[in-house]
Amino acid sequence: MEQPCSPITQRILSEPKPLSDPQKLAVLCKRNHIRIIAGAGAGKTETLTRRIVYLLLEKQVEPSAIVAFTFTENAAESMKSRIYERVKHLGGEEICARLGDMYVGTIHGYCSRILEEHFGYGDYGVLDERQEMAFIMRVGWSLGLGKNGFYSANCEAFLNTLSVVYGEMLPQNRLESHAPDFYRMFRSYEQLLDEHKRLTFDRMISISVEKLAENPEVLNSVTHLIVDEYQDINRAQERLIQLIGNGASIFIVGDPRQTIYQWRGSDEQCFDDFKHNYADCATIPITENRRSTRQVIDLANSFSDTFRGDEEPHMDKVREEEGATYGIALENDTAEAVWICDQIERYVNGGICSFKDIALLFRSVTTSAPPFIDEMRRRGIPCIVGGKVGLFRRPEIRSLGQIFCWLSEDGFWQENRWDWKNRITGDEILTAAIRNWQEGFPAGIENAELLERSIRLWKESVLKGGYENFTEAYYQLLTTLGYHFLDPADPVHAAVMANVGNFGNILTDFETANRLGGRGADWPRDLKNLCWYINMFASSKYEEHPGDEMDVVNAVNVFTIHQSKGLEWPLVFIPSMVTRRFPSSMVGRQRDWFIPRNLFDAVKYEGDLESERKLLYVALTRAKDVVVVSRFTSAGGQNRGSSEFMDDLDELNLQEWNPATSLPLYPLRVSEASDELRTYAATEIVDYGKCPHFYRLRHLWGYQPGLSKYLGYGSTLHFCMRTAAELMREEGYSVRSAVSTAIGRNFYMPFMPPKRMEEIKLNARRNLIRFVHACEEDMHRIREVETRIEFPLQNAIVAGKADVILHDGYGVEIRDYKATDAATTTEEVATQIRLYAHGLSTLGETVRNGSVGFLEEALVEAVDVGQETVAETVRRTEERISDIESGRFTPCPGQFCKRCDYSIICRWKACHDERH
Repeated sequence: MEQPCSPITQRILSEPKPLSDPQKLAVLCKRNHIRIIAGAGAGKTETLTRRIVYLLLEKQVEPSAIVAFTFTENAAESMKSRIYERVKHLGGEEICARLGDMYVGTIHGYCSRILEEHFGYGDYGVLDERQEMAFIMRVGWSLGLGKNGFYSANCEAFLNTLSVVYGEMLPQNRLESHAPDFYRMFRSYEQLLDEHKRLTFDRMISISVEKLAENPEVLNSVTHLIVDEYQDINRAQERLIQLIGNGASIFIVGDPRQTIYQWRGSDEQCFDDFKHNYADCATIPITENRRSTRQVIDLANSFSDTFRGDEEPHMDKVREEEGATYGIALENDTAEAVWICDQIERYVNGGICSFKDIALLFRSVTTSAPPFIDEMRRRGIPCIVGGKVGLFRRPEIRSLGQIFCWLSEDGFWQENRWDWKNRITGDEILTAAIRNWQEGFPAGIENAELLERSIRLWKESVLKGGYENFTEAYYQLLTTLGYHFLDPADPVHAAVMANVGNFGNILTDFETANRLGGRGADWPRDLKNLCWYINMFASSKYEEHPGDEMDVVNAVNVFTIHQSKGLEWPLVFIPSMVTRRFPSSMVGRQRDWFIPRNLFDAVKYEGDLESERKLLYVALTRAKDVVVVSRFTSAGGQNRGSSEFMDDLDELNLQEWNPATSLPLYPLRVSEASDELRTYAATEIVDYGKCPHFYRLRHLWGYQPGLSKYLGYGSTLHFCMRTAAELMREEGYSVRSAVSTAIGRNFYMPFMPPKRMEEIKLNARRNLIRFVHACEEDMHRIREVETRIEFPLQNAIVAGKADVILHDGYGVEIRDYKATDAATTTEEVATQIRLYAHGLSTLGETVRNGSVGFLEEALVEAVDVGQETVAETVRRTEERISDIESGRFTPCPGQFCKRCDYSIICRWKACHDERH
């Protein structure tokens, strides 16, 4: 007989809304290996959340014993928010204060943490996928990638092959015997990464698997592993999960019908293998779809019946509303865009929904979305464009890219990276750039001749080496182009400012890779390489990013279907259902690889019709109320046949609609404002206190501070101090030998020329030895280093890292180190320390002291962490969080302007200078 649930478990299962019976079964299951098949709209995030809350509150599992993997950082943020909310509601704030010890995030993030904390990679940086492309374009010649063929294509094929090698865990002896040229390049590339102390996403998983297999004791504290989107993992990630799960229970969630990332290496067989790998595996299907109306579910269910070998149960209908599914055939692609924009305006003007409640989902934004984007912008319909070409669909961004390409003596511009014949060169680029800028920029200089003269003067300054880095040159260009005329209070201006900030990421990504190892600036060389990077990669790989502040902006979402995974909208359009568009003409086309195809399942990476079917299924299931599937019969004067998927849909219950009439105004279940908790780093809180406008530029719009060869000096000093403390505590080193060893092993500045770095290194060694001698007694009191602190505050979560925690037997002291080059005042550091004091106090720690250690001056300055002072800091932090959440980013020009990274482009700083 089933045992009755405890009161706390009953509340977990029923609050805020009751779970379904399958969800309850999943939450309470006692097996060590649990496989949840969660269909679209089944509430899998809620199931995962309540499972974790159940482990914490009912089973009393320590937060540090739980690891939860999500597919994206946004998914992690959502899950963490729900966990905090439930735990706070059911267990109180004291338990919440301990949740920082639980890992909720991506697999890559966890590997980064493991490598940093246990395997000596704390002084390594990470190249993301875009920075890695810039790096390989820099070093590829030395590897041999320029011997034949198209260089940028070779670079991309090399990185794709690397991803296969890491993801499939291909044995190196097989590579050496079957692909000796690639193996040589592969080993040389890894050596270059190590020389520059850099990891890549794929490599960090590979290294983690290797290290954890050799040192399984690192995982002893983990007793529960939870994995979302399991159908999208690859074999290396599967092996990592197995290693973590050797001493832990494993709870996985996935949907075999939504396997859409095979081209990136995910292996859907992993989900099926799980039940065979673990004899005690319990499989629990959750079939209720709470998201969509009945007709949408019927259509998706019927379409899933066309999947090859599909044995999964249909989604069950929960909502009572019928909803609607329509199929539309238009005369041409322009007519299709016009008709859909008509429907968008009717729904919004009719008060049925807002723009943000509508999505247009494409197989490829690059190929199919331009007529829709152009039509919406012509009508003034706000839209957010995803897809890899989203950023460069904006004329102002094309203009900026063109100007930087024009700077090079051999500069060129291509609208399409493969269309070499139609490239433009010389002053044609500048003419096109000015035209695009005036089209896309909502304010500024209207006189084209004046604009051209100003840009030419700026170019002279750049070529003479008048700027330290690309970012500094870029910000000066923005002022030349009239950036100061923009008003962030105007939504149209704000969107431009956000995307202009995102363009700066292209320059930073390129320059980060270009300057590694202390490589000096060579403007002719660097501008030429930047031109190639923009044309051959960036123009087709960077997405429009409106910033976190604008995630809820009232705009139509124009996304690829891949980007839509995990999202939902009341009204969804799926346009361009024609041959060679969907299914994609690229499906099944052989890609270029640097290893023989028989070493791996190449077909998986190249796509097949079944993958395309599942992609359409994902698109259909994004709709909450109404889905409209449309096609056109001609484009560019050429007849276009209907997608073969349309034949399947037409045979199902898709209602064919006459394009001469408008859609009925069906009532929609519109989106509600999100009440999820957002996590703020303590440094973010400090940055808002410096200047709210500075905060918005840096943390919401992604403006970069500009690369300096001194970048990383403070970080490497911190890491050396951490290493020295560990050597003293764990291996009995003397103070002097601990510092000397730490400096010798770990001092590294990634952008400093080697000769100059050796000079700085010797000076740093002298300063740190002087510091630790002056504070030798404190060095022996260090209990923890790089301590993570996380706690709820108001309607948010505050997180950070304290450099060291010292213990005197009666309580603790929190200390942060400060290098003299840091752009942070003592009072700003003190704010962080007081926040950490509050966080530790909620854990029951007695925080007796706080301090700042000035490493170069060899002195320690006390920080007041008294109850009243900490309470005042907490109150002020709550005010700042409230202001951020309310969108208050009023500039406050003053003393901070002298230290601000964005003073060149800040019109308020300019006004302040004039007044003073």
